[in-house]
Amino acid sequence: MDTIEENLRQRISQRGERFAEACEEIALLERGGRGEAMAEENDAGVSQITGSARSGSSDAPTIAVDPEDSWSALLSGRNAVMLALVSAGIGLHAFNSFAIVAAMPLAAEELGGAALFSWAYSLYFIGSIAGGTGAAAFRDRVGPVSALLVSCLLFTLGGLAALIAPNFSFILTGRLLQGIADGLIVAIAYSLIPGNFRSGLISRVFAVEAMVWAVASLLGPLAGGWLAEAFSWRISFLAVVPFLLLLLVLTPMAKPEASTAKRAAAAPFAIGMLIAGALVLSLSSVASSALGQVAAVVAGIALFILAIVFDGRLGPKLLPADAFGAGSVFGCGLWVLLLMSLSHSVGAVYLALAISEIWAYRPTVVGAIVLLMALTWSVVAVFASRHPSPERQDLRTRMGPLFQVAGFVCIAIGLTTQTIALVVFSQIMIGTGFGLAWANVNRAALAGASDEDRDRAGALLPTVSTGGYAIGAGLAGLVATATGLVANLHNGSQDTALAVSYVWLYGLAAVGAIAAFLFSLGVRLPR
Repeated sequence: MDTIEENLRQRISQRGERFAEACEEIALLERGGRGEAMAEENDAGVSQITGSARSGSSDAPTIAVDPEDSWSALLSGRNAVMLALVSAGIGLHAFNSFAIVAAMPLAAEELGGAALFSWAYSLYFIGSIAGGTGAAAFRDRVGPVSALLVSCLLFTLGGLAALIAPNFSFILTGRLLQGIADGLIVAIAYSLIPGNFRSGLISRVFAVEAMVWAVASLLGPLAGGWLAEAFSWRISFLAVVPFLLLLLVLTPMAKPEASTAKRAAAAPFAIGMLIAGALVLSLSSVASSALGQVAAVVAGIALFILAIVFDGRLGPKLLPADAFGAGSVFGCGLWVLLLMSLSHSVGAVYLALAISEIWAYRPTVVGAIVLLMALTWSVVAVFASRHPSPERQDLRTRMGPLFQVAGFVCIAIGLTTQTIALVVFSQIMIGTGFGLAWANVNRAALAGASDEDRDRAGALLPTVSTGGYAIGAGLAGLVATATGLVANLHNGSQDTALAVSYVWLYGLAAVGAIAAFLFSLGVRLPR
């Protein structure tokens, strides 16, 4: 067993080193010829000038990068194994979110679960909130290795319940278990970042995770759809097995370090309020009237707010200090994560349907257009992860929500005028916004949290994003119901009626992105 582990470590390290060499070459080429700007930054105390770039003239100086903060350092040795572990957890989250999309309609048809179809997604979301909010306390109680292994077991049980399901209730039970496990795994994976990587590597870690998320979210529907078509919808629930195996192998290999911060306390009141909010918000998807939808969304958001306001006043404190406080970097960072996710969700929920109905494209083409956003995000994130001054990175952070706004405007115009090029361009704009801002916001939020709260802050980041996507989906449903969007698309109604829907839908998304921009003004990387 030791020999197998050593061989696997060496393979991970060797492949990481080869990738790192390519990244370093690109970085050197990019830095060449920027001597004057770098010299000015050095005079301001931002960076050190140490030599000349290979690709520039002999007099062109470059910025020194600490070897321990380079791509080579990240992609070799223990860092490489640790990065693979974190990537497996985040990849599982992204992959599983899309892998069963093709299987669920077939399962509902075979098992007679059409009336409960939406609950397969709602219970997964509720489970994710429960797992994500309780992840820090669970990890601190049993240790990160045991927490990840138990979560993998729980996820496996959920998959087996769906695999052998004699009726749709087994599917619902399996989705709830997988949601809890997924929330635990992705939150623990994020929480391991600050304690297991040097601060200078964290921006590169988030850049890699953006790429992992994009690739996994692309492969998820492809693998799940192929398994459902070639074999059975039941086999689609096994598509995620490679990620589980990676987690089972890499967790004992990486030996993630336990937190040295104060142990997170179980907070049943706050977690219960958040779960109740998620449950009530999910009711908006099954409400039969517009009034019922409004009531569910408003009540769900109200429960989330009450959980934040009374956190620590009624029972132990769940959230780190300054969570959602407008006067702190950490609080502003959480708002940006929430609002960027919310805005993207509002704009994305009905996009695939609109493209399909207007242009009658095949599902693969529609999926490619929608997934262009994720691919752009990953590419931009890698290039944006390099180390200019913190001031420039902060500028990129503020540009992210503005790119979102521009993307939403392009979608609204593109759908209204039936110009597919604008819709495609909008996905590139939105992906660029996330690529520029997301890693920096996460870095700044982690750095802005106190030392004793940093691990809990890391665990909270993906849960906040999940909550934003859920709230956004509820708001998108309200707009669609109020403006008759779905009926108008199916019936081929007049362009004017659809234009009103687009203005409300993407106008709301743009408002959310503008709010994210305002909060981004309070997000600053440490100097």
